[in-house]
Amino acid sequence: MINIIDIGSNTIRLVTYDKGKSVSNYGMASEIISDTKNGILSEKGIEKLCEIIAELKKIKENEEIYAFGTYAIRVLRNRDNVVKRVFDESGIKIDVLSGKQEAEYDFYGLLGTISKKESGIGVDLGGGSAQILIFNSGKLTASMSRPIGCRRVKNRFSKGKKLQKAEIIKISEYIYKNLETQKGKKSEKIYMMGGTAKSALKLYRFLTGENADIIKVSEIESILKFLDETDEKVIKKLFRSRYDNIAVGIVIMREIAEFFGAESIHIKKCGVRDGYVMKINETKKEA
Repeated sequence: MINIIDIGSNTIRLVTYDKGKSVSNYGMASEIISDTKNGILSEKGIEKLCEIIAELKKIKENEEIYAFGTYAIRVLRNRDNVVKRVFDESGIKIDVLSGKQEAEYDFYGLLGTISKKESGIGVDLGGGSAQILIFNSGKLTASMSRPIGCRRVKNRFSKGKKLQKAEIIKISEYIYKNLETQKGKKSEKIYMMGGTAKSALKLYRFLTGENADIIKVSEIESILKFLDETDEKVIKKLFRSRYDNIAVGIVIMREIAEFFGAESIHIKKCGVRDGYVMKINETKKEA
């Protein structure tokens, strides 16, 4: 058994793996981005984080727990102090992943779900950032971390409950600007990971009646229209979480897909946690 606390921008989640498979999952809302001003996580934010980590630790009391932080933690100017406070108050040491490490773990996880000889593009869309993975014949050839996560983009460009056309234009321009160094790379399909992608698939299935783990890029506009015309209470019933930034997430998904010329988005139920667990298992075998 391996217990992992994944400290993200949207959720802080404790997941237990047995033989590489998730067997239990406990999540709590993350407010790290909201509690961060000018790159500093506030005292209130640090206290919240410590409380959540302590509460999750109780679930697996007396068991070994690994923890890692991604974008929301690594960009903090007071990161070292945050990591120390969490360790002092809970005994949990946070492994702060670099953008490169996060992308590599994402790729390990993705590789477990596709052909080992496949070439293409993978994306892990998080709350603070997106990891872009370019791979060829089962080998990661390039990766990048871009600050285009759903919560970060929403906080920057969307002020109301409904996404406005002018806001969508600004978001589109921002996504393109963050991807333009990869101009010229094309793929008919992209693989996408992360909670927002899974929520988007749930909505897509609800509207289309389809069961495949694929979203057609050509039909995303109709999804955005549904979100714009539907009462917020209905959206809340569809999603236990992420309802407040699902529209922004879907716009980001569309812009990434169109940038790479993809006609379909293949949703994968894997991600950085899966790769992190694989790495732990490899280390244990070598020891």
